[in-house]
Amino acid sequence: MSFVELVVFGIVWGGLMVYFLTPFNNKTNIEGNSKVTVSKAFKESLTRLILHKKAILALLLLIITLNFIWSYFISIDDYNNLHGVTSESGKPQAIFYMISLTLYSVTLYILLAVRRALKSSENWVNR
Repeated sequence: MSFVELVVFGIVWGGLMVYFLTPFNNKTNIEGNSKVTVSKAFKESLTRLILHKKAILALLLLIITLNFIWSYFISIDDYNNLHGVTSESGKPQAIFYMISLTLYSVTLYILLAVRRALKSSENWVNR
């Protein structure tokens, strides 16, 4: 894949992940009367981003994408073997793409949690 293809894939796939990980109700309140710290708000936002219905679609998107990447490179190896083409195996490249995609999705998840935590702590400070 060329660099432009990877960038377009990353933008579209990342946009879908952000949409699926963002809850419908954008309420950023944390229960309790005490002063909310950023670390407490971060822990709360980590769980809130996972515990809603659209997060299942984000996990499904990740699993399906990883499955397609693996099957794509396996089919290239099978094609080369059937047609007598001598080339290196695509498995190391497939593993690299799969690890990169997983790290990208974890990074998006953590950035969304940090953004949500900062919003909720900011709302408590402004009260």
